[in-house]
Amino acid sequence: MSHLAFFSDDHWAALHPYGFSHALGGLRVGAFKLSEWWSREASRFFLKSEQETKAKVLNLLKSGKLNDRWIPSGHAFSVLADLKPGQSLYAEETPLFQASTDKQSEHLTIGMDGIEMVTHATELFSRLNGWLNDQTELLIQAWELVAPVVPSHVTLLGPSNQIWIHPSAKLTACTLNATTGPIFIGPDVEIQEGSHLRGPIALAEATVIKMGSRIYGPTAIGPNCRIGGEVSNCAFLGYSNKGHDGFLGNSVIGKWCNLGADTNSSNLKSNYSDVRLWDEAAGKYVASGLRFCGVLMGDHSKCGINTMFNTGTVVGAGCNIYGGGFQPKHIPPFAWGGNDTWQLHDFDKFIATAERVMARRGAALSEEEISQWRAQHQAAQTRFD
Repeated sequence: MSHLAFFSDDHWAALHPYGFSHALGGLRVGAFKLSEWWSREASRFFLKSEQETKAKVLNLLKSGKLNDRWIPSGHAFSVLADLKPGQSLYAEETPLFQASTDKQSEHLTIGMDGIEMVTHATELFSRLNGWLNDQTELLIQAWELVAPVVPSHVTLLGPSNQIWIHPSAKLTACTLNATTGPIFIGPDVEIQEGSHLRGPIALAEATVIKMGSRIYGPTAIGPNCRIGGEVSNCAFLGYSNKGHDGFLGNSVIGKWCNLGADTNSSNLKSNYSDVRLWDEAAGKYVASGLRFCGVLMGDHSKCGINTMFNTGTVVGAGCNIYGGGFQPKHIPPFAWGGNDTWQLHDFDKFIATAERVMARRGAALSEEEISQWRAQHQAAQTRFD
């Protein structure tokens, strides 16, 4: 399907620091944006459905909106097929589908069994293994991947039928190990010499893996990222750079971010206890239930060389971070500074930098996006008053 409409519910605060630019189907889960995943799953469902069911669900999707945290699946389409025209869908208290109607629509309520939702930002790395496996067939089709045909200086390990490469990808003297999961290499990806990749891994369009990199799955990168050093179980949501040595583990990096040379994140506490994370909605640190967690970084944030992130650090959008020693575990949006010295990032300077960064990838901020960022910046001012 070419167009699907989405809505956001009141649970998005749990996805901090990822905000409006990832909402309404824009959140990258696994290798796809949620809107892309729904569209491709819909096409697959329609191919297997009877004409009557296909027409019913197609009309529903054209006239209603989907929750932008709902993961598509065969079960998702089955419950949609049970709806009556004009009827909305809830899973217990969670709205899944909103019918478009001027009247107060009736709704069907089902249990949560079989319903998959994105409930926390950490799931963008912790659920990658399952998501990438679920997306295998769709990825091969969407990215036009083929069985690996590589030059003699590239080493393939494990089952070769778990490695798929786009014909335009450029691989030089690297190692691809599918022993622990599949590897998907998209269009115009470049993997430079001396790099070692262990699946499951998905590298989206025009991403570059720089010389000597070590990447452990489950990891999803891109599009248009530049990656160097050591990366383990991370999600890069697109257009971001970690171009140099340094370790990043169990982390999520938003769009248009840049990590300075030798940036490192701790992903395990020295006493091996579970990680506590900043909860934006609650305004305090809460138990994450995770033993491994690195850094969650919002869009357009940057850090200088030798930056050190402690276990379970949350960095808001629009930050500029520098300085020695471990940074605070909670850095609010639009913070400029390091350690104990912070000020509000000037909005005009933030926009000017964002425009320069995006122009390098052939992108630009729209007036609507600038307005949305201005609203976010104004909301952040109270933290620095």
